Amino acid sequence: MSDRPSEAALFDRANLDARITFVSASFLLAYGFAALLDRVGAPERFVGAAPPWFTIVALAALGFLLHSMRVSVYYAAGRAVPAAYSGFANAAIVIAMVTPFATRLAGRSWTLGVVGGVFLGLATAAFYLGPLLRKTGAFSISGLLAARFPSAAPRFGVIAAVALSSGLLAIAGGLIAVDALVDLTGAGRTFAAFAIAAATLVIAGPGGLAGAIWTAAAAGGVALFGLGLPLFALGVRGELPVNILGGGPGWREAAELLSAWRIVPAPMNLLIEIGATIAVALGVATLAPTLAPAVTTNDLAAARRSGFATFGWSIFFALMVGGAVAASAIEFAGATAGQPPERLPPPVYAASKRGLVEICGATVRNPSEAQRACVAQGLAPGAPLNAADVRPMEGVYLLGALPGASGLGAAAAGLLASGLIALGLALAATGLQTCATAVGHDALYRLRGEIDLTSRRLAITRLVLIVVSALGYVVGATHIVSPSVLVSLALSISAACVAPAVAMAFWPRAGDREALVALIGGVIGLVAALAAAAAARRVEIYALAALAGATLGLAMGVVSGLSTEPEKPGAREFIRRVLRGDGQVMAPDKGA
Repeated sequence: MSDRPSEAALFDRANLDARITFVSASFLLAYGFAALLDRVGAPERFVGAAPPWFTIVALAALGFLLHSMRVSVYYAAGRAVPAAYSGFANAAIVIAMVTPFATRLAGRSWTLGVVGGVFLGLATAAFYLGPLLRKTGAFSISGLLAARFPSAAPRFGVIAAVALSSGLLAIAGGLIAVDALVDLTGAGRTFAAFAIAAATLVIAGPGGLAGAIWTAAAAGGVALFGLGLPLFALGVRGELPVNILGGGPGWREAAELLSAWRIVPAPMNLLIEIGATIAVALGVATLAPTLAPAVTTNDLAAARRSGFATFGWSIFFALMVGGAVAASAIEFAGATAGQPPERLPPPVYAASKRGLVEICGATVRNPSEAQRACVAQGLAPGAPLNAADVRPMEGVYLLGALPGASGLGAAAAGLLASGLIALGLALAATGLQTCATAVGHDALYRLRGEIDLTSRRLAITRLVLIVVSALGYVVGATHIVSPSVLVSLALSISAACVAPAVAMAFWPRAGDREALVALIGGVIGLVAALAAAAAARRVEIYALAALAGATLGLAMGVVSGLSTEPEKPGAREFIRRVLRGDGQVMAPDKGA
């Protein structure tokens, strides 16, 4: 608990609320000005592009203004983020991670598969592991595991797994933002990738976790407004085709459309779905970016409140994303079905030119090409199309197409694109910061015997930030991989390598050898399973590979532990202090 006078605490909170009010008002004024430009007849392309570029600059500026050389601020945001804001920021990070699978929120059950696994893992992280991590005073999950297993081999193995999964999420978040900027505003990919990489680096570099968390909170507000405005406007007009809370014919119609467009994959065997649910839950529960916001809270009680806020806001965001995808699918089909190929709405041709929409199985540039493509498919000239003939290629495009498909105007389209870009930046900055923390602090600083200068430690961390940001730029500019693959790989590494180590950490018979054996088993199982299923790029396949790795690693660790001496006083005392004691198991950090 904080021993600061209540007057000072109230004064700090008043200052914080004033800053948040100022930032919120700035965003609202900017977006309101874009809406005004739309009303007075400004060019649609300018109106649609202005809010996303403003969002990028504003979030980067917010992160930069939070710069600090203090270790406690850089790695733990000063342990001063209120629980409500920490939980809201975490919800933005989680929903950004789910964005590549947005169509599953509208077209599949939430109880099994990817969506069910995400929320099961999130509940574990928000209600148990996050508060537990805050109780210990660790900066990250890799730091806690390194304290439990201090030998070099298991320590660096776990740190590498945490850094790799976090780095993949950072690149995935940047790619989500780049794709939204390119697909929804028509920006050039190379420049968009540079802008997003630079913004991410400016957010996480100077401010560390403080910059990442507060930027994620601001991004959550932008996404809430950007997603909520089209849904609210359609609801007021009585034209919202789905009930956001779920159920009803609208959701079934949307699910049928998404299935006909082959955006949502067909359900797999029940046992496979259950296995995927478990694996995704393990991955989400032990991901460093989903645990990082708990580190920023004031104490254990605040971390628990943050967990409840995280879970509640995540469900709310998921309902909004699912509802927006379902409504967009119905509106898109209504605008294209029954029309001849040469009389589709102009935005459909523009999207097809960029490879986002197929018309009669082909991407076209103009109405005449659409007509020729449909004639080649056996349709008579001028014959009306059905819903399956005009197919969106990506779920994220479908999500961003809601304002255009429903006639809400360019300002609403730009605002929704801003929300998606903001979510991508939030995931990118948090993943980038947790990756750099694992390498620059948990690995290199501790390797030097805790005698390194604070400035040198931060310099090494920031060097890692630059390297990962450069990789993110390359991936964003070349688009050599999709965000869904990167998120799937990150979850798989976390489930196969980090989750068994976490389980070993709470077993009194486990020592350094058991942690290393579990880590090796997880890597072997993961690589073997991925190699066997390399051709099927579905998140369920990655999840099953991770489950195989986690099972093998855990089994090998248990067998190793049962063959050793049952009494390990150091391990038993560590577990006792974490679970039932004061939790102070970390070595003192001279900079915190």
